[in-house]
Amino acid sequence: MLRERAIGGNAPVALLLGTLGILGALGCSPQVGDPCKRATDCGLDGVRQCDVSNASRDPDQDGECIVENCSFGVCPSEAVCVKVYASDFVSIACDPDTEDIGSDNCLPNEVCLPEGLCADEIRARTSCRRKCKTDSNCRSNYKCEETGVGGVYVAPDPSDPTRQLSAKICVPR
Repeated sequence: MLRERAIGGNAPVALLLGTLGILGALGCSPQVGDPCKRATDCGLDGVRQCDVSNASRDPDQDGECIVENCSFGVCPSEAVCVKVYASDFVSIACDPDTEDIGSDNCLPNEVCLPEGLCADEIRARTSCRRKCKTDSNCRSNYKCEETGVGGVYVAPDPSDPTRQLSAKICVPR
C-alpha cells in the first residue's frame, strides 16, 4: 500500500514534465531556410517542406525548409514569397515595355520578364525563401542575393500586380 502511494504521488510530476517537454518541442519549430534532409525535419504539420533540389549536386549538402505554393504576404516573418520561372523554357526575346501593346513575342501563357525574355507562367513555381540583408544572415554554403533577375522575383502584390517588388533572399552558392 505504501508503494502504490509513492508511485501515485510521482505521476503528476511525470505528467507535468512530459507536457512541458512537448510544449518546448512545439515552440522550437523549424524556420524557412533551415537545413533539412527530409520533410519531417521541417515540422510535422506538413506546412514546411524540405527542398533538396539544390542538395542533389552535393550529397553532403542539406536541403532547406520552404513553404511551397505561396502568394504575396503569406510567408512566415523570416521569409518572402518568390516566384521562380523555369530557366529551361526562357528562350524567346521580348520587349517588356511594349509586350501586350503591339506585336507580342510571348505566347498567351507566357510573360515578358524584365530581362527581355518570355517565361512560361504555368511552369512558374512559388515558395517562401529566407530573407536576408547580408551573407551572414544565411547559413553556410548560401549567399544573400537580390531578386529581380535570372527568373527569380518577389511574388506580385495582387493589389498592384505590375509593380516590380524586390527582396534579398538566401540562395545556394
